[in-house]
Amino acid sequence: MKVNLGRWTLPPAAQAALRRPAISIDWDEDQLINGHILIAGGSGTGKTHNIRKFCREFERSASGPLRIHVFDVHDDINIAGASDIVFSEASDVGLNPLVIDPNIHTGGVRKAISNLIQTINKTSRQLGDRQEAALRSLLEELYTVNGFHQNKPETWRPNPAIHKRNGGRFPNIDDLYRWGAYKYKQLFVGGSIKSASALDKVNRESSKLQRYVAERSKEKKDSDDIPDTEDMKSLKESAIEAYSDFVRSIKTGKEFDDLLKYDSKNTLKSVLDRIENLQHCGVFRNQGLNFDPHSTVWRYRLKHLGPEEKKMFVHFRLRELYLNALRRGEQDRIVEVIVIDESNMFMDDSKDNIISIMANEIRKFGTALVCASQSFTHFSDDFLASAGTKMILGIDEMFWDKTCRQLQLKKEWLANITPRRSALVNMKRTVQDDLSGFKWFLPDLSP
Repeated sequence: MKVNLGRWTLPPAAQAALRRPAISIDWDEDQLINGHILIAGGSGTGKTHNIRKFCREFERSASGPLRIHVFDVHDDINIAGASDIVFSEASDVGLNPLVIDPNIHTGGVRKAISNLIQTINKTSRQLGDRQEAALRSLLEELYTVNGFHQNKPETWRPNPAIHKRNGGRFPNIDDLYRWGAYKYKQLFVGGSIKSASALDKVNRESSKLQRYVAERSKEKKDSDDIPDTEDMKSLKESAIEAYSDFVRSIKTGKEFDDLLKYDSKNTLKSVLDRIENLQHCGVFRNQGLNFDPHSTVWRYRLKHLGPEEKKMFVHFRLRELYLNALRRGEQDRIVEVIVIDESNMFMDDSKDNIISIMANEIRKFGTALVCASQSFTHFSDDFLASAGTKMILGIDEMFWDKTCRQLQLKKEWLANITPRRSALVNMKRTVQDDLSGFKWFLPDLSP
């Protein structure tokens, strides 16, 4: 693929040395260390225009099949011929967070569970340790009862002959809610109410007894012998009676394990509430993505999702695309481009950030990232270093100092940018030619 970025009027010294006044600046995948592109530009500098240009030129110049994924957070990246889906609370389609990657090395039940939990924890409302453990247990049980077993890779693909309970398909977010509600009712309202209530009473009476002993111990500092008072006798009798009721109420033998697994009534209820929120957030749906497979550009219109929902959607979908790329294997050209507008919304410094992982690992699998933001200061140094192309369309002066330190720029170079007319461009190329002596170019972007 090849994209012309405009003509650069050479500095006087370069004009004399090269004997030409200007030179064409081309983005050429065959000449770059990778296809990743970072675009920095404030509002009105032409960021959206350049994203469209890259998409059009990629599609026009691709030497083979190409898919372009555009994550459009403002609903303004209109591209002719693109297949669009609007995501919102009212939309029918979305992502199924319970799909299992069947690859024995990259996938499996445990990986699917971890992916969902990691995605939820990328939002500001992270799961607590007890909630995470309870959700993990719910998911493990849901997969098991539907025939998807952690230690049996042959069950990781939907198969009507194996997964009869669920009609030969993966579970979905509605199934997870129903299973969670079933466990909640089973333990605290349904068939096991006697054993659950009895064990709950055991815990309460035991706590009362422990508090009483602790208080009496403080009073009898010089002696370990605490005589039985009428109060202590009463507490002991209550605890014994409660435990006896629990033992008599046991039917399956699993009641105690279930209660330990879900920690408490409140923990399980809080997890059930989170699952219900996931059902209605506009991200996870039972009907999968229905983009036109014949369209090169797939546009994810995310404007109507809230900030947390956008973050969940992008992180989860990127993780799916990453695993798809691993399964696809190494490629000798770019076969997939992922465009992330306002990518700073989805960046953080954690090692498991999917955008950072993809930037470092996905080049050889034929995937290129195009990340746009208002400033490069939103990205880590490692992420900046991994990009083969950086394009500055004009950034606010408040970001100049840090940008100059990060990228070894001079302020006058930034001052010379004319929004929508010129840009600073840096390309890490693998070829040696007349441009090899220059790190940054200032091409005229005009047609």
